[in-house]
Amino acid sequence: MNFPLRSLLQIILILAGAFWCVSAVRANDDTRAPSIEDLDRAIAINPDSADAYFDRGILLEKKGDLVRAISDFSQTIKLSPQDAAAYYIRGNAYAKQDNFDQAVTDYNKVIELTPGDASVYYNRGLVFDAEGNTAQAISDFTQAIKIDPQYAQSYHNRALVWDKVKNWDQAMADLDKTIELAPGLAEAYYNRGILFDKKAKYIDAINDFSTAIRLDPQYAESYVNRGGVYVEQGDFIQARYDFTKAIEINPGLAQAYNNRAIAFFQLKQYDKALDDLQKAILSGYPVDPEFLATVKNHAGIK
Repeated sequence: MNFPLRSLLQIILILAGAFWCVSAVRANDDTRAPSIEDLDRAIAINPDSADAYFDRGILLEKKGDLVRAISDFSQTIKLSPQDAAAYYIRGNAYAKQDNFDQAVTDYNKVIELTPGDASVYYNRGLVFDAEGNTAQAISDFTQAIKIDPQYAQSYHNRALVWDKVKNWDQAMADLDKTIELAPGLAEAYYNRGILFDKKAKYIDAINDFSTAIRLDPQYAESYVNRGGVYVEQGDFIQARYDFTKAIEINPGLAQAYNNRAIAFFQLKQYDKALDDLQKAILSGYPVDPEFLATVKNHAGIK
């Protein structure tokens, strides 16, 4: 009934902003950051300017033009082979393309050039996780934490990998640490709530989902999961409220319709339950055929 733990920033650019600020100064002492057109002209005048290619690559990446951005970062590296920032941002761009092998290659180079940078281990950990290499992902998140013990995101994402390998005690410990370091991170409470639910600690789960909602009132999945706990507790009125709220926030959330149908059925509102199941089916949700048949029978439909 619950959504799985989800990851923050599966493909991220956590240092892109910092690199952009540095890069803008590198390319232009002017108070105005250069535009792509400015950089086109700069490159036309001086085609050997690694800074100009780097800065243009940043702007192209921000526009979503990953192919041209990667080309510019590659040119930067050709002109300045020790430019760790270019490898780093190119690795991020490759990751956004799901080109994980190239991303790892670039992150490896950054680690070679700047072995004390926790964020590179973190990003490489995300890529290993996306590839399904859980052992290496855990190793990289652990190394990031070793370098920077205050790195809340590394604890958070390591928790998600611990969950995948069913090491829930380690996952819980990492989420506790994440919340200690980043008490405003709604995602951490959401994910810890799921773990509490798995451990049948329903009050704790409800409290964490409620905190996630307080921090992010548009967090539809937290309403769905809190509603799921209320169903498990037999509080179908509160569950119906939560599923309805999730649907108000995200009308395309198929699981919310399916779960609200369960609440409606338990409240003997069979027509509404059937209507929700039909909406869930139209949205592609795998509705339980036996439950659908039961609802149809109670609604008087043969």
